[in-house]
Amino acid sequence: MSGLLEAKSLIFEYIETFYNSRRLHSHCKMLSPNEFEKKYSA
Repeated sequence: MSGLLEAKSLIFEYIETFYNSRRLHSHCKMLSPNEFEKKYSA
C-alpha cells in the first residue's frame, strides 16, 4: 500500500511543480503560466 501512496505523491508533485507551471499554453501567448503571470501582473 505504501508504494501506491508514494506513486500518488510523486505524480502530484510532478503535476504541481513541472507540468502545469512550465508547459506552454496557446491561451497565454505560448508562455508558461508562470511566465504569463509574471509578465502581465505588473
